[in-house]
Amino acid sequence: MAEGYALATGRPGVAMVTSGPGATNIVTPLANAYMDSTPLIVVSGQVATGSIGTDAFQECDITGVTMGITKHNWLIKDADDIPRVVAAAFHVATTGRPGPVLIDLPKDISNAQMEWYWPSSVDELDLPGYHPVTFGDPVLIGQAVELIARSTAPSSTWARGAQARAAEALRVLADRTGIPVVTTLMAGGPSPTRTPRRSACPACTATTPRSPRCRRATC
Repeated sequence: MAEGYALATGRPGVAMVTSGPGATNIVTPLANAYMDSTPLIVVSGQVATGSIGTDAFQECDITGVTMGITKHNWLIKDADDIPRVVAAAFHVATTGRPGPVLIDLPKDISNAQMEWYWPSSVDELDLPGYHPVTFGDPVLIGQAVELIARSTAPSSTWARGAQARAAEALRVLADRTGIPVVTTLMAGGPSPTRTPRRSACPACTATTPRSPRCRRATC
């Protein structure tokens, strides 16, 4: 439901799951959101901090499990960090290329008392290595324009990431240039599906594209 909400609205979806089997059940949705550039915040329960690493009942190293299928994840060890981590999670999930994040919250931390606050700036989020690209490179854009202008049979391929932020801009590009559009299996949503310029998915596993436009394209 959280993933569907994010896809339908463009706003981050939020899901809460229990520890152990609840956390492992969210692995597939996290992987799907990661591949589809869907902003998703998952809060997973965890055993008490003193029981982590002891094979306690319903303990699961969910941060380790999901490291490769999230933009970032956190294991909270201090209740005072909760507001900062929540704010950072929403920031990471929705900036740059959108995607899923996970917050692992041990039972004793969730039961602890703390003084609530909310970070007033991104600098307070403690994300020293996170510098998402938010603007296109003018040099690369210029090179792409020159390449398209020289092409005798241009064709554009849209992948699922196009639906995250660039769907409307790509529709305008296709309408103004008349360049045919070929979509991957997951990118049918943002493409101009009711125009003769669109072709279906080129191929899922084949080495030779089945779309004639892909085979004839020079750019």
